[in-house]
Amino acid sequence: MSRVRWTDDLVEAAIKDSMRVLGIDRMPTAPELQAIGKNSLHVRISRTLKYSGWAQRLGLQMKSDGETRKGDRYEAYIKNLLKEKGYDVQDMSTRHPYDLMVDGSVKIDVKSCSAHHHFPSRAHTFPLSKKHATCDLYICVALTEEDEVENIFIIPSHLVEAVTLNMGRNSKYNKFIDRWDYIKTYAEFYASIA
Repeated sequence: MSRVRWTDDLVEAAIKDSMRVLGIDRMPTAPELQAIGKNSLHVRISRTLKYSGWAQRLGLQMKSDGETRKGDRYEAYIKNLLKEKGYDVQDMSTRHPYDLMVDGSVKIDVKSCSAHHHFPSRAHTFPLSKKHATCDLYICVALTEEDEVENIFIIPSHLVEAVTLNMGRNSKYNKFIDRWDYIKTYAEFYASIA
């Protein structure tokens, strides 16, 4: 396997391609690039102009605190929904590889994203950051273009071997919409082996 001989033009093209894949109109972050398998691009960016320098060169905005707050907002939204369903829910620290612990055993990673247009259909793209999960369940909150909740996918992590979930209207993941029963199944399983 040959190594990429990065030129400035290749870096620029790879950044723009990554933005298209991620469905964003700003400079991608290191975790986002790594989530879509672009680690060599991440390394090149880090060793040259850094993320802020490439963003400035390409006239792109950096990820805002608003987007981080948006992720936090939907994590809190899911936490409240789970509490309403009678579960004990604990927030994990930002250093944990998952976001919530339910009933002291079920590990949940919450992802949220707004709809975007991808090849040219409407889709949601959830960067998972790793091919092999460190959680039991992904809860993916699919938002409208106005950031209203459109669908909630509850997906067993062992069924996902991807660093990015890309869901169109007729996604194979639609069978996981509102599968709140999985949380009960996992909690009962963990309780049975305690």
